[in-house]
Amino acid sequence: MISTDQPAEEHNPTSTAPNGDSPSYDMVCIGFGPAQIATAIANKESSKPSNVLFLEKKHSFSWYPAAYLPRTRMENAFIYDLATTRNPRSAFSYVNYLLMQNRLVEFANSDRLNPLRIEFEDYLRWCADQFKEHVRYGSEVVAVIPEKSATVVRGWKLLVKDGSGNTHMVRTKNVCAPSPPKRRPSKSHLLTTVDFEAGQRIISTADYVWRRNELRELREPRLSIALVGSGQQTLEILDDLLTCHRLGNITFITENEALSPLRSLGQEACRPQPRLCSIWAKPSCSTGTTVLGSSELVQRIYARAYEKQLKGDCALRVIIGGEVSESISTASIIIVENEAAQGTMALFRELDPLVLGCRQKGDSLEEVQFKRGAVADGCRIWLFSANSEGGRSLAKDIAQRAGEVVGAVAVGAPSTSEQEDGPLINARM
Repeated sequence: MISTDQPAEEHNPTSTAPNGDSPSYDMVCIGFGPAQIATAIANKESSKPSNVLFLEKKHSFSWYPAAYLPRTRMENAFIYDLATTRNPRSAFSYVNYLLMQNRLVEFANSDRLNPLRIEFEDYLRWCADQFKEHVRYGSEVVAVIPEKSATVVRGWKLLVKDGSGNTHMVRTKNVCAPSPPKRRPSKSHLLTTVDFEAGQRIISTADYVWRRNELRELREPRLSIALVGSGQQTLEILDDLLTCHRLGNITFITENEALSPLRSLGQEACRPQPRLCSIWAKPSCSTGTTVLGSSELVQRIYARAYEKQLKGDCALRVIIGGEVSESISTASIIIVENEAAQGTMALFRELDPLVLGCRQKGDSLEEVQFKRGAVADGCRIWLFSANSEGGRSLAKDIAQRAGEVVGAVAVGAPSTSEQEDGPLINARM
């Protein structure tokens, strides 16, 4: 039976600073996505819960704004949810969610460890609904400002704008913000090479689901498709396109090295370099893979492409980092990946003179490191993300990392700017 034991009494979600000026919290989390929900769960289950506030720009919880392709699944098994790897007895585990929905036996009988994405989003919403009193929806954080005493930063002030456009301040010693999405080369010059008069058309990946049936109609000659992008959603669209026998040739232009396994076959994998901070420097590239070492989705893409080639239906051409304009010249339809927002970066502009670098903690968490003496002990900033590409996959360690953040806030240990072992990259000096 799944444990539903409740932890110690929780703090009031709102409190006032001693000077009565602005509300003060032990920690403020920017956004309320999967990583922040995992933090809320870890805090609720902690023996010493902290006073944590979550500020979410959207007016209600949503994980991914666009519709899903049919029957798409999570990349990872159900055990990598928001709580299980940190606390297997958690009442917020995916298993307990299935039990509460009366679907646990049916899920076990389905013989698939990877949940359907539409069901996993319902699990996230089920978890989020249990923390409504701790979340301020419709509240956008527009700046994080150091609060100095003499020359040392003693805390952070967050400038918050509500739905009416009014602004107010929130104070805290700990900030947990989402990591910005990975930067990819811009494809903005693509529009200048499209021949609209010849019938070429552009579709956004966000609109693909709504245009899917139209693209799959019987035509003569067959439609040739060019797909440009590197994210998980783009791979899923490629997989879906390969299931349609009515389409012609498909050209995939991407920066994703996972789609070039044969090129790296037999080569020695390059040694990964220490990652720079997500905001203050660009992360290093990933290493190459082989087909057998790739994800289930990538393996399925190659299997379907090979079957279509045997039948003579069409051919798949994968171009890694190639010239876009030449590659799309023969395509009837061009499907282009949406540009990811870089909103997190603007929040921390005033912190640049203080920052020494970032320390990577697993796949999903970074702790910002400050110059010696610039920031008081116990005053921290984390960059925490589920590593979802457009909300489509979760890092396996978000439950454990959420517990580490909550534990550090509860203990109030000194900052680890220059004390921990491990590589530290200097992003600013």
